[in-house]
Amino acid sequence: MTAAVDGVVLCRVGGARFAAPCDEVDAIADAEGELVDPSVAFGEVLAPVGRALQAAGQLLRVDSVDVVASPGLSVLPTPLALAGLVGGALLGFVELSGQLWPLVSVRGLLEWLSTEAAP
Repeated sequence: MTAAVDGVVLCRVGGARFAAPCDEVDAIADAEGELVDPSVAFGEVLAPVGRALQAAGQLLRVDSVDVVASPGLSVLPTPLALAGLVGGALLGFVELSGQLWPLVSVRGLLEWLSTEAAP
């Protein structure tokens, strides 16, 4: 049985990109206040302006956000060789408009960033 999501939030961090399941994002907010910076996970530098994904009471800063409602969007599995990356936050991949997007658990990424990637 293939896994599926009913919508994704497409995010960009510098030149990198990722998708997150809509049901993991509580809100999309202005990038203000105490923010978690995901650029270390992507080897990128954030733009001076952007947005934030709110999840589990934290804000994950991203450069841009687009929401795509697509009921039953198939999730391609994470290859075994990549399963442990970013603390297991990589859930698989989704294909949209001919592009493959890594599907990331926002809560898992936030947890990994605050424990493993903290300076």
